[in-house]
Amino acid sequence: MSRSNDTISLIEAEDFLESILQLKFPMDRLTEDRAGFLRDVIASCHRRIPFQSVTSIATPKPERRALTFKEIKVDMMTRKGGLCCELNYFMKVLLETLGFEVDHVGCSVFGSLNSHLSTVVRNLSRPGDLHLVDIGSGYPMFDPIPLVFDKESPLYKTSFLYHKFLKDTDGTLRWVHRAYRDYYDGPPADVVDEWYTFMVINLEVRDIKFFFPNMENIHTVESGPKALAPFLVSLRAIDYRNGRLFAVKDTTILKEDASGKVNKKRISSPQELLEAYKVHFPQFPAETVQQAIQQVTLKFQNSSGK
Repeated sequence: MSRSNDTISLIEAEDFLESILQLKFPMDRLTEDRAGFLRDVIASCHRRIPFQSVTSIATPKPERRALTFKEIKVDMMTRKGGLCCELNYFMKVLLETLGFEVDHVGCSVFGSLNSHLSTVVRNLSRPGDLHLVDIGSGYPMFDPIPLVFDKESPLYKTSFLYHKFLKDTDGTLRWVHRAYRDYYDGPPADVVDEWYTFMVINLEVRDIKFFFPNMENIHTVESGPKALAPFLVSLRAIDYRNGRLFAVKDTTILKEDASGKVNKKRISSPQELLEAYKVHFPQFPAETVQQAIQQVTLKFQNSSGK
């Protein structure tokens, strides 16, 4: 993967903010309130850019590989989004273009070492500030999260999710979630007093090249002990339109209501699944969704196969 096109021009950045994220007068907002501007960008990305495995799965197996930054930029500018490798990689370059100090850090999700690429923003409001900025986990994090605390962060309620951060003695952070039975088909492992560790964050600064092998793995290794993530065998697209979860995950539609409850609707056929993407995620061409559906094993309601 080359870094020769690892750039976003200021004109491209403004176009993304205005046309794709639909922010009004974003550059004025950036000048007047950097922290508020950053919150607007993060929340708008969650609303309008999906965390998704559709395009990765739809890619024919012999052609699968980690994307170049040029390809990532196209997917972001067309609102296709992607996985953490794409979403948080793009976010770092975008924010640097806009004058923020941003670094990549490695995270381990459910024990898979450095399986997640995240970002931290330094000196946001005052010297020494450190904030976690992550639009690429599939979970809601609408604000930059301040990481300067002793042992435990405040409790956050974002969309359906109750979550907080814990600092371990070695300096790593744990992003812990309250188990939510309506979101999962089954409870996560290792739940203690309703909480479980979703992600461990190592704050050591990493160059993007550090992540290239794992980015390649996530896009090429479907399953087995060497697989770092399940995103080549699980078809999903997730966003937070109107600040609430909406997802098509395999053969289930998940939709958060005004009370914060995540309601589930099972999909009964490949054609109904294709129609769900057409209605709710129209940025994906129908042929791309069809190719993805054909590549994975899906159990439809009242059906034993694809």
